Amino acid sequence: MADRIPKYTEIALDLQTQIKNGTLAIGDRLPTEKELADRWNVSANTIKKAVNELRKRGHVETVPHKGSFVTEPVQPFVITLNHTDLGEDDVRGRGFGGGEGRAFASEAERQQHRAHSSEPKVEVEDAKDLQIKALGIPPDQPKPQVVRRSQQRFVDGKPNSLQHSYFRLELAIKAQALLEAADIEEGTVEYLCRHGHVQTGYEDEFDARPPIDEELRFFGLSKDALAVIEHRRTAYDQNGEPFRLTVTVYKPGANKIRFIAGEVPDEVWQRGS
Repeated sequence: MADRIPKYTEIALDLQTQIKNGTLAIGDRLPTEKELADRWNVSANTIKKAVNELRKRGHVETVPHKGSFVTEPVQPFVITLNHTDLGEDDVRGRGFGGGEGRAFASEAERQQHRAHSSEPKVEVEDAKDLQIKALGIPPDQPKPQVVRRSQQRFVDGKPNSLQHSYFRLELAIKAQALLEAADIEEGTVEYLCRHGHVQTGYEDEFDARPPIDEELRFFGLSKDALAVIEHRRTAYDQNGEPFRLTVTVYKPGANKIRFIAGEVPDEVWQRGS
């Protein structure tokens, strides 16, 4: 039989339900820690952990000496993966790379948010099965290595996502900017185009999984947090060869991912902005 969820998580979920159904309205003060502890027959420490969960999820704000108050719900940041342009002009449906690089920033601007990313952290590491398969590395190649470029991404100053891009080491040796811990000014897609890899398509895969320690720390989550969404994108060049794997991990509750296909009314493009 599956283990029961921790008591503080159960309490947090109950209070979250009360917030969502309006029993606790925006601006309402939560019952005091003593009141909640008596109601649930638990310790004050358990209540502190439950309220902390609500605070991390953006449901409440604690004011010293006054209590914890219900805040206005956070509107998820909308990522449109299949239309955002990476070219010089803003044409719907043109270009590739929604959710990556400049596309991430342009989506934020369209929705009147501010987005920024940390300086890339660059590492050369042994290729794991995921990178070997995605990048088409021959399985019999002895100790294959990849270059990983990682960035922390923020929307309105708050942690939003983590993005890791992987390249075969031999490609990075030819395209040296991939080895530098700095943004590639013209964007990775355009830069690699100049090095013989024209991005003509990509494959997207998604997975929901528990967050790892790095993600728990960056997103400010507890070990019992909701699953993160992992988006894996393998990019292909004009020869049908995979040359880039990008893995983006989204904070639960802070993002909404969508696709748009065909001709749709203008208001559909504006939703979420």
